[in-house]
Amino acid sequence: MSISKVGDAAKQKLFLVHFKDGYIKAVIAVTTEQIKADLEAANEPGRGVGDIEKIVLEQNYYPQNEDYFDV
Repeated sequence: MSISKVGDAAKQKLFLVHFKDGYIKAVIAVTTEQIKADLEAANEPGRGVGDIEKIVLEQNYYPQNEDYFDV
């Protein structure tokens, strides 16, 4: 098992945010709490935290390959 240089806080993930009206928004974030905070800050009508049906983790993205170190 390798130890990550970037740490878990920097590992981005692709989430699909499903809203109650059927709209699906793709969001890249680290945590679901970050997604909720961003949606509150955006203040879009019909796209708030209360309008979320579910948040699905689609894929993990990492800023660098953890098996190699920077030169």
